Amino acid sequence: MTKAEQPESIYETIRDRAALINRLHQQEQGTSICIHDIAIELHCTDELILESLEFAA
Repeated sequence: MTKAEQPESIYETIRDRAALINRLHQQEQGTSICIHDIAIELHCTDELILESLEFAA
């Protein structure tokens, strides 16, 4: 599926969940989490995470 085929709500959901995962990681580890680690946690690709972040911008 290309970016144009993804519903906006998927981007919003992924962005929100990625932000939550990053916030929890920062509280526990004191550093930001890598995009790849977020993708693994959400069972999706790095590219989908990046597209979700670009969608928010």
